[in-house]
Amino acid sequence: MAALMLPPRSGPALRTLLRPLCSWADGLFHSMAQPGTWDRFYTQQDIAGTPRHFNWFFDYTAISGLLLPTLQGCGPSEPNTSPTRVLDVGCGTSDLGLGLYRDSPRPVHISCVDVSPVAIRSLHRLLQEVPPPRHPLSQLHLHVADATDLEGGGFGDGSFHLVLDKGTCDSLLRCPQGPGQAGRLVAECLRVLRPGGSLLQFSDEDPDARVPFLEQAGGAGVTVQEVGHIGGICYYVYTLCRLAPETPTNGALD
Repeated sequence: MAALMLPPRSGPALRTLLRPLCSWADGLFHSMAQPGTWDRFYTQQDIAGTPRHFNWFFDYTAISGLLLPTLQGCGPSEPNTSPTRVLDVGCGTSDLGLGLYRDSPRPVHISCVDVSPVAIRSLHRLLQEVPPPRHPLSQLHLHVADATDLEGGGFGDGSFHLVLDKGTCDSLLRCPQGPGQAGRLVAECLRVLRPGGSLLQFSDEDPDARVPFLEQAGGAGVTVQEVGHIGGICYYVYTLCRLAPETPTNGALD
């Protein structure tokens, strides 16, 4: 299972890490915000005809101990009858959504979204190898859609309890043309959250750089938790919550 560790924006050259993975690393670095780039990337990853998971930063097992308890606390009040709705943006061929679908003890409806139809086709083939979900009512759906325009992909306001972003925002921020799109990504993730829902971004970027960006893009308080050191790099999870509307109070009885 391959994993790519993106350096901080001020860190060593991204091209150095990408060269072992594809022969056109310089072109990838300059075009990570372009949809066609990822078709080419995942086509090369699947060149042998056998799809495999490709994980940015780390795989599902590295954070399952954090994610599964988070699912328990962010879903509906009656979890045995109503599913927790989860969106994985820029999923690629990651095992993140598939792992949650397989392991969650409560019903989950997971939507995995990527702009590359090549990635989604490969992920669909990998899904066939996943054991039945732990909860019989759990579902997993794969969608070709642009995470910076989720409305165009048919995702309405307040659709999800939890949105996951592992590397998608980072890939945009590290692309010369990407920071504006990264802001739209955050805005779209917050739009599709239900009141009280959370956006979790997993990143290796230092909080001194990521928190100001998220506060500007999301307009909400940001909390930071260290995930741990994996492969010698420290990773963080940044959480933004969509606040529930305040209940108005009346000073007098009608």
